[in-house]
Amino acid sequence: MFSLNSLALPLRNVMRNRRRTLVTLITLIVGEIALLIFGGYANAVVDGMQTGIVQQIGHLQIQRKNYFLLGTGSPMDYGIADYRKVIAAVEADPQLKNMVKVTTPLLQLQGIAGNFNRGVSRTVAGYGYVAADQNRMREWNEYRFPIEPKKIALPEGQSDVVSLGIGVARTLRLCDALTVPNCPKGEVADKNPGGKAMPDDIGALTELEAASPNLPASDGQPRLDVLAATANGAPNVINARVAAAESLGVKEIDDSYMAMPLEMAQQLVYGRDTPQVTSIVLQLRSTADIDTVRARLTRIIQDHGWDLEVLDYRTLFPAYDQTRGLFASIFGFILLLIGTIVLFSVANTMSTVVMERTVEIGTLRSMGMRRAGIARQFLSEGLIIGTLGTVLGCGLAVLCALAINSAGFTWTPPNSIEKIPLVVHMFNTPDLIVGSVAALLLLAAISSLLPAYRAARIPVVEALRHV
Repeated sequence: MFSLNSLALPLRNVMRNRRRTLVTLITLIVGEIALLIFGGYANAVVDGMQTGIVQQIGHLQIQRKNYFLLGTGSPMDYGIADYRKVIAAVEADPQLKNMVKVTTPLLQLQGIAGNFNRGVSRTVAGYGYVAADQNRMREWNEYRFPIEPKKIALPEGQSDVVSLGIGVARTLRLCDALTVPNCPKGEVADKNPGGKAMPDDIGALTELEAASPNLPASDGQPRLDVLAATANGAPNVINARVAAAESLGVKEIDDSYMAMPLEMAQQLVYGRDTPQVTSIVLQLRSTADIDTVRARLTRIIQDHGWDLEVLDYRTLFPAYDQTRGLFASIFGFILLLIGTIVLFSVANTMSTVVMERTVEIGTLRSMGMRRAGIARQFLSEGLIIGTLGTVLGCGLAVLCALAINSAGFTWTPPNSIEKIPLVVHMFNTPDLIVGSVAALLLLAAISSLLPAYRAARIPVVEALRHV
């Protein structure tokens, strides 16, 4: 039966040797702080990575079946012709209305961009966006990072403007016009490494496009000719103004990226045919709803008989799960290391206590206390040390997290050029706190079992010989 005396006696025994108890407590406190701070930092990194992914590609995408595997280079074969009906069905569904924040079409294509005035061109990966929807998507910040949303470089409401990756701008010799950094000068720029002269047949098409009297005024902005194969195989060229060059944080993407209005991309690929898109992007208000929304979308697709599938951001961006796995393995290693230290520290403390109190054990046994009572007493002392250490560690970890979050430190994550605040996400993941406390308490109990068992097994006569 539990009583105050059953707690007071082990607590008094723990405080007998304050120096040894303090050393063991410090071990537990430092271990708890290390687990919580690193775990919170890992959560913040993963949450920040998820935020960047969701801002760009959404939580879910509706695509034609096998487009993700086979159709990236052939949008005309995997286009969604009735995408407006699909979007209307999603927006009209009462179950999805409160969970979906943005529903927007996307058309990906492969083409060639050429600077007619300089006679150079290069292949590009084109993305046909609705700029207003993309700007709304970049406002998503479920984890409340102290950052300002950055708008897409593609202007809203302009159908003849594109934006480029800085690598594409360098290759097409638009450094001065777009103020692109780190551009080679003089002879190196004229040789244009990575670029190539425009073929004669493409040059003829661009000359016709450039000579068209219907082109709007450029307002001083540089112009490019963008060529892509249409659905029937014939080449199509559009002359467009270049609004800006931006860095996406990855050189391979910067060297091929081109954003354009959805209408321009559809005109390039489908010409006068029925316009299509390759994906319908959905951004949710909360990531926790992703399974519910995916199941509902699948049901809507099946009810209408559409040849479509739903993919989530983890499938579309495999590096997310790889990063989570990396941090999980590092956290597991740290937990193993700290757990081993705690195990041996508490076990050593309790073993020393048993040796020092052999006479006390003999006296209690001679007064009629059973072996189970002796074992329970020493086990309680180990649990008290573990509880004090983990509770104090949690309190100090909270103070450290608050200090880090308010210090204003910044860092540049992988695949990004923007510095973001260095924060510790410890408070929005209660499982981390509960799990770390439970793990260290369990280790403290396990490390106390053997000393408690040894104390209970000491013969009374042998214990009293030490008097």
